[in-house]
Parts: sequence; C-alpha cells; structure tokens
Amino acid sequence: MTMPTPYRPAEYPMATQQAPVEGQIVPAAESPMVWAAQPGGGWVVTPRSAIPAHLLPPEPTPARDLTPTPLIDPRAQVLAAGGVGVGVAGWGLGQVLTAMAGMGAAAVGALALLILAVRMPAPGRRGTDAGGQQQPQQLGGDTYYVTNNVRPFGRSTTNL
Repeated sequence: MTMPTPYRPAEYPMATQQAPVEGQIVPAAESPMVWAAQPGGGWVVTPRSAIPAHLLPPEPTPARDLTPTPLIDPRAQVLAAGGVGVGVAGWGLGQVLTAMAGMGAAAVGALALLILAVRMPAPGRRGTDAGGQQQPQQLGGDTYYVTNNVRPFGRSTTNL
C-alpha cells in the first residue's frame, strides 16, 4: 500500500492588475452604476444602461394585493341559488301538473260513465230485455226482427 502524498497548499498566481479603462465618465445621477465582469477576469464599474438586458437580473415583481377574498365567489353563489330555485320551481310545477292530469283523467272517466248511463236503455224501453231475447218491433203494421252484431274494435252490423 502506498502512502498518501503530504498536504501542500495550492499555489495560485497573483491576479494581474488591469490597466484602467479609458472612456467617458458617466455621473451616477444620470444612470446607476453596477459592477460588471470583464472577459479577461476582474470587475469593472459600468453604467447599468450599458449592460444588455439579458445579462441583468430580473426586475422585482410588484407587490400583490393580499386582502382576503370570499371562499366562494358571490356571483357564483347567486347563479347556484338561481339554479336551485329553478329546480325547486320545476319540481313544484311538476307536482301541480301531475295533480291536474289526475283530475283530468278522473273527469274523463266520469264523463264516460255519464255517457254510458245516458245511452243505456231503460228497463221499460223496447229492444232486448234483461234476458237477452229479441222482442219483435211493430213498424206500420209489419213485424220486423232487428239483430245487432257487435264485433271487436267498434265494428258492428245491424240486420233487419
């Protein structure tokens, strides 16, 4: 097994001093000055307006409004309440229409019974008696036998 090398501090060459940059001097009142890195190493004071925008840090975001908001939007509450109200009104209207339909069906049934009662022959009238036998009818001195044949679906024939 080999022994590790003894500790030696790293040696760095001294940074060479840069010559001062010649150019126009911009007062700080006109444009803020920032430190900018030079391509060869080191830093230089430069007007902020001279640095490209993609190299600058992003602008701080404006302060947000942090006032508490309602849990549910008031307009959504109004719309939901309207929807519930329409649903309840529709249910109530359905109940009323169902009751009216029931009354209408009862009225039709009562009318049908009334028509049947009116058209039913009375016991003292001519025609077939309660036993179902035919009775002869006298018309001007001749005797005729009337036969009524009623078939399904409202089809009937009358024979003299």
